[in-house]
Amino acid sequence: MKKSVRAILKDFDKRFPLTIHTEAGRLFTTVRRMRAEREANIPINLRTGFAISVKTGKAASEMTKREWEDFYKQLCKSLKKDYPDLYKVIFSSVGREMKKNKSQKK
Repeated sequence: MKKSVRAILKDFDKRFPLTIHTEAGRLFTTVRRMRAEREANIPINLRTGFAISVKTGKAASEMTKREWEDFYKQLCKSLKKDYPDLYKVIFSSVGREMKKNKSQKK
C-alpha cells in the first residue's frame, strides 16, 4: 500500500528532523561558547565538543591546546568575515554592553 505524502513527511520529521539553526547561528553560538570557556579557563577536555575541525577531524574537546587555539582563531576569522555584525556582538565592548543590559532587564 502506498503511503500518503503527509505520512511520508511525518516519517521524515522523525527520521530526519530539521533544526532552526542557520550556518550563521551555529558559527555565532559556537564562537560565543568557545570564548566563554576559554575566558573561564575550562580545561579543553571539558569544553564543548560540538564543533569538529575539518582539518584535524577532532571535536574541539579532543584537541591539543595548540589545535584548539588555531581552530578557535579560524572560527573567529570566519565569523568576522562572513557575519561582521554577529562578530561585533561577541567581541566589541558595545556588543558586550548590550548583552549585559539585556540580561539585567530580565
